[in-house]
Amino acid sequence: MPDAKQQLRDLTDFGMFYPRGYIVAAFHKREDAERVQRDLRTGGYDADDCLLFSADEVARSAKQNLEQNTGFFARLGKSDEAVTTHLRAAEKGSTFLVIYAPGELEAERTMNVVRRVPFDFAHRYHRLAIQVLK
Repeated sequence: MPDAKQQLRDLTDFGMFYPRGYIVAAFHKREDAERVQRDLRTGGYDADDCLLFSADEVARSAKQNLEQNTGFFARLGKSDEAVTTHLRAAEKGSTFLVIYAPGELEAERTMNVVRRVPFDFAHRYHRLAIQVLK
C-alpha cells in the first residue's frame, strides 16, 4: 500500500499535480515549516493531513510532472503554472507543507497558523481553481 506522500503525489488533474482540498505552502526556512507542522498537529491534525516535503523531493517531483505532462489537457488549467512555481521555490531551497483543508473553516484555521511565520506562498486547490493565499 502506498504511503501518504505517494498518495498525495498521485492527486492529479489530467496528469498534472492537483491536490484538490489541500493547501500547498512553501517556506524559505525548514524550521518555519516544521514549526507550522508541529503547531497544526498540536491543534489536532493527523500526521497524514500535514505532510512536509523537502526542496529536493519537490524539485524532483515537479520536474518529472512537468516533463511527463506536456499535452493540451494537462496545460489547459493553471496547474502547470502552480507546479512551475513550486519548482522555482524548491530550486531556491524552500521546504513545503501540504495540508488537508477541504473547507473554508479548515483553510482559514490552517492559514492562521501558517501566517505565524514567514512563508513564500500558499496555494489552495479548489475544484476548478487554484487560489493564492496571503
